[in-house]
Amino acid sequence: MEIWLKRLAFASLLGFPLAVIGTRVGLFGFQVGILMVAATLVLALLIFAAGMTLTFMQRRSQPEAAKTARVAAYIALVPLIGIGWQLIAARNVPQIHNISTDVVDPPEFAKIAEIRSDKHNPLEYDSAVLAEVQRKAYPNVKTLYTDLSLEAAHRKAIVVAEALGWEVIDQDLVSGIVEATETTALWGFKDDVVIRVRRQADGKVAVDLRSVSRVGRSDLGANAKRIERFLAAYQK
Repeated sequence: MEIWLKRLAFASLLGFPLAVIGTRVGLFGFQVGILMVAATLVLALLIFAAGMTLTFMQRRSQPEAAKTARVAAYIALVPLIGIGWQLIAARNVPQIHNISTDVVDPPEFAKIAEIRSDKHNPLEYDSAVLAEVQRKAYPNVKTLYTDLSLEAAHRKAIVVAEALGWEVIDQDLVSGIVEATETTALWGFKDDVVIRVRRQADGKVAVDLRSVSRVGRSDLGANAKRIERFLAAYQK
């Protein structure tokens, strides 16, 4: 039994990478990938519990078997810690995936709205639901004001977006809108961003962004971090 437990432990190491690879190459949808991760977590937990139990029960009567069981338990700790860390991260951020610097009049998507399908998360920003939650969780996500001209601010928005590795889908100086998409490094998820530059009554130019995940209920804080990276790069 201990040998099979060890083999299962090694198999549990493959669950997460196979889920990621399968999702990235399109073998299955992200929902299947997430289910694979959940199954891997359960398997690793069972292996760890069984391994430690056998280690304790056989530590004197069958020391070699106890050693094998202990090794299996230690191997199972790898996916347990890795996936567990992500679960902890998910619990520490709100279950939202639509983030805007302007929660009253958020920038609107145009070209990207045509690309997204009914299978993707909706683009509408519900201020009544999201605004206060977002303010508390991400206080640094707010409008950036610059003394640049409208044209210079728009041009810089494109330069910064491209420097961050975003794919610029569309840009229009007249409306002050830049639309882009970023593909996440691990899962290959596509998140969409709209940037809006708009002159204010005092002569300054306001730079606003909205970042929305195409899939998933929680973004693990990714959209807020994306906006914060843009704002930091824009001010350099």
